[in-house]
Amino acid sequence: MAAKIPREFIQTLLGRINIIDLISDRGVPLQKKSGSNYFASCPFHTEKSGSFSVSQTKQFYHCFGCGVHGNAIDFLIAYDRLNFPEAVETLARQIGLDIPREAGSHTPTTPAVSPDLYALMEKISRHYQQALRRHPAAIDYLKQRGLTGEIARQFGLGFAPDSWDNLLRTLGTTPALREQLHTCGMLIKKDDGGYYDRFRDRIQFPIHDRRGRIIGFGGRIIQKGEPKYLNSPETPLFHKGNELYGLYHAQQAHRKLTRILIVEGYMDVIALYQHGVNFAVATLGTATTPGHLQQLFRHTPEIIFCFDGDAAGRTAAWRALTVALPLMTDGRTVRFLFLPDGEDPDTLVRKIGYDAFLQKLATAEPLSQFFFQSLAAQVDMAHLDGRARLASLAMEHMKQIPTGIFQHMMQDELARLTRMDSLRHAAPPPTPRKSAPPKTANRPLSPLRLAITLLTQRPALASTIDEPLPAWEGRGMDLLQKICALLHAQPTLTTAGLLENFRDTESIYTILAKLASIPLTIPEDGYPAEFQGALRQLHRQQRAQTIEQLIAKAKSAPLNSDEKATLNALIRSKN
Repeated sequence: MAAKIPREFIQTLLGRINIIDLISDRGVPLQKKSGSNYFASCPFHTEKSGSFSVSQTKQFYHCFGCGVHGNAIDFLIAYDRLNFPEAVETLARQIGLDIPREAGSHTPTTPAVSPDLYALMEKISRHYQQALRRHPAAIDYLKQRGLTGEIARQFGLGFAPDSWDNLLRTLGTTPALREQLHTCGMLIKKDDGGYYDRFRDRIQFPIHDRRGRIIGFGGRIIQKGEPKYLNSPETPLFHKGNELYGLYHAQQAHRKLTRILIVEGYMDVIALYQHGVNFAVATLGTATTPGHLQQLFRHTPEIIFCFDGDAAGRTAAWRALTVALPLMTDGRTVRFLFLPDGEDPDTLVRKIGYDAFLQKLATAEPLSQFFFQSLAAQVDMAHLDGRARLASLAMEHMKQIPTGIFQHMMQDELARLTRMDSLRHAAPPPTPRKSAPPKTANRPLSPLRLAITLLTQRPALASTIDEPLPAWEGRGMDLLQKICALLHAQPTLTTAGLLENFRDTESIYTILAKLASIPLTIPEDGYPAEFQGALRQLHRQQRAQTIEQLIAKAKSAPLNSDEKATLNALIRSKN
């Protein structure tokens, strides 16, 4: 686990980043319409109304259409499809800051990958591309496979000459560089301490991470030899169980991927892309892992697996299905496309073309259909004991499906196939409650909620608090006190910075993010008065609550002198 990024650094980062510039630089056409807010069509869903709002003051964005919201870090996570550390790293690099790390007492630190290694991989890729131009046999091989020069350039294809030291001699000119090439997996170390090239006489396919950085290579032999395909080994840059070939190119082709096709190899991805099917990816010499699918589901709700139609292909499809089952939350779709005998995606798309290939995709079997057909083929459905066996086999796998509508529908389908009334061992989904009408600016907020909302939207209001907050207990009051304590300690926080402090407490973060987006009909110069008014109402509520408690106590037992004095003082102040 990587060392933790200090919260103070993240706050410094958010304080120096202008979210307006960040979002504009990514091609979102923000236009200023009112006050300090900018608007555009939401980059996260299709719309025409322009309901995506970005606040200069809050350093916070919110879409009134689909509900997405957050600060600069959240935007990079969603828009550039980064994880949290990558988003922080991107912002830090943008303003020239180095990220400090704090190692926990029980958390081992993982050294960050040096940018020099990524730069070196770019040099290696250019070296292979130049070598390709000098080797007609490699160019002929690509032409025979039907690839154009344009698609070869787009995917950065190159060639590793048939030499044990071509890369070593060209780029390994110093001991430090040779060691870096070895760290990247491009050189193999000999027993005597020397090195030799890992890739020889192979078409080279650079493998990109989702940020477009080259992290490894796949090599395809052009003569006879084994292995036909050779991938980079595990390195600090490359972890094949987490990476997918072609995902970066698919991201570049689609701002929002509605589906992703998983195929077997590099050539399938590139051939499909050349023919317009630009949403295919390939695993890198390994079966599909949960990590692969989790990553893909962050980009799309639908995944289509593509396999040969023979027994081996169906066995591989079943393995993929078992990996997918625990990830099948409601709204996700997995389907399976089985190809005709002797065809792969590369040959099929060339033979039938783009439109017919898409029609083939439309016929892909849903996960539920493939699941029940595969299990039913193992039993005799004509007899009761065969159907009972089907129920036993199916339920064992269906336990992995997350509780929800899809799981219940699978149970209903199994009940239909086995001719049983019900196979549900879990309680049926709760009856949906009628949703309360949304809060509007015309419905008044409670004093407590109003105070928290105003502080969230204008953190500087904390400096106007001139007396202790009411001391009565309650979840909302606890939150108000936490916010005020934080803002007194860090008075320059924006809305974005305030929320960032609660990122690790999801329940609070979610509440504050919603409050930060509530449209208020209060004029800009009226916020301080409204805030002070809310605090006065909270103090009155506290006094009323204390009076009620003391009067209730007096009915059962005499009050002591201090309690009597407190009650009299509160009654006088109330009047």
